[in-house]
Amino acid sequence: MIRPDRDTVTVGVEANPSPADVAVLERGLFAFEEARLGAPDHAHFAVFARGVDGRIEGGADGHVMWRRLFIKTLWIAEGRRGRGLGRELMRTVEEEARLRGCRSIWLTALGEPAAGFYRRLDYVEIGVLDDYVRGQSLYTLHKILEPTQR
Repeated sequence: MIRPDRDTVTVGVEANPSPADVAVLERGLFAFEEARLGAPDHAHFAVFARGVDGRIEGGADGHVMWRRLFIKTLWIAEGRRGRGLGRELMRTVEEEARLRGCRSIWLTALGEPAAGFYRRLDYVEIGVLDDYVRGQSLYTLHKILEPTQR
């Protein structure tokens, strides 16, 4: 078994690591993957729904890498739910992903109601962690995007 050289490396847990130290890990992984797979063409965008006062009432946060979009966050204010805003946000996200040349979108959803929302938008379940937290499963869903017609 290969073991770290304890004379030159220490391994330890650090609570609340500095963002700069975490960035070293991310940059290292990205450099490794880029050397292996080519430039990922990182991009980040968000879609916001704002009230007349400018306050954010909902939105989605997405990260593009290797022509795939990962939706990190989709949130809608309680008083705005159930009125089609989620569908409108996702339509806008998908449109922007297509314009950016993305081939697919993937995301995670906590609980069956959230997963059901995405299934109704033609997302396909590709994985489930049962009883992720308090009886709720964590779903991973995916959607292949058709290219934008020009």
